Amino acid sequence: MSNESRLEIIEDPGEDLREEAVYFSLRTHNQNSSPVHWEARDRSENDPNPLNIFAFGADRSVLGGLLGTTQFSWLKVDLMATRLESRGIGVGKALLARAEEVARERGCKYAYTDTMEYQAPGFYLKAGYKITGELPDWDSHGHKKFFFLKELR
Repeated sequence: MSNESRLEIIEDPGEDLREEAVYFSLRTHNQNSSPVHWEARDRSENDPNPLNIFAFGADRSVLGGLLGTTQFSWLKVDLMATRLESRGIGVGKALLARAEEVARERGCKYAYTDTMEYQAPGFYLKAGYKITGELPDWDSHGHKKFFFLKELR
């Protein structure tokens, strides 16, 4: 770094500064490094496609839900949860299975997600997901975060 430059911490830089300082340079580098991917990514048919599934009881009460997206060959499970009283009766299993089914129909070959060690790592392992990484002390209270991947065949 030259003697004439300076570093500043800016709490809320605004979209214009983010674009000029980071997004533009990163996007340009990525587009030059992988032009085929970026050309495909820019086509509207390859936009992320929401995949949100909800489970309801016979009385229409909400039992749980899954929020995710599909894009290219991937299903991303962003969040999934079931009500405490709905756990252990197959609601989560049904939500995940339906998401994977729709993802396959959309041409996905893989699924990925993450979860904390006190949330649902055992659930994802039973569903056929493999741990691909972990971060120790993710929450600064000693808990690990796990990253999962599953091939959707």
